[in-house]
Amino acid sequence: MSSILIDLTPTELQWCLEYAEKIVAHYGKKGDKGSGSYNHNKVSSNLVGFKSEVATKKWLTTHIDLEHINCYYEDYLNPNPNGDIEIFTQGLEIKGLRPNHWDKFKRCIPPRQLEKYVKNNAIAVWGVTTGDLENPQVELKGWNYCWEVEKYGKFIHTICPNIWLEEDDKMRPMHELLDLLLVGC
Repeated sequence: MSSILIDLTPTELQWCLEYAEKIVAHYGKKGDKGSGSYNHNKVSSNLVGFKSEVATKKWLTTHIDLEHINCYYEDYLNPNPNGDIEIFTQGLEIKGLRPNHWDKFKRCIPPRQLEKYVKNNAIAVWGVTTGDLENPQVELKGWNYCWEVEKYGKFIHTICPNIWLEEDDKMRPMHELLDLLLVGC
């Protein structure tokens, strides 16, 4: 299955770091154990997420006009039911993992998040990158309808409860996502 490799610029990496630091500071001030459904709150972990989101946006903007792309992850304090990124009316939830976790845990979504994503007909995009600034590369591995994760996934416990879509052949290639989204033009 072909994935997409995206190299982030130093400016994009700096933005990711700034926002990763902001989200850690925000949740740390509230006294929560972590951000979202997770019981951790580290800059490096949030950096993986932001790098994956920025890379997805960068890839999408090479094919779709920016006016049709809403990047809700840029305003993380105001969660949006339409996903991290919305193309036309299709919500995308961007899920980032570190390279050393991909082979073991790929395609995991916490149950509470998954329930919301399925309700909103979201699509999950699977990204892989490091939690640092030294490596600017993000690999967009593929995507799935969130209902597929719910239907075919199984419960596992990693750092938190997750529904895991174990079978590699269930992941869809990135070019098919582009084909699907461009129907909305």
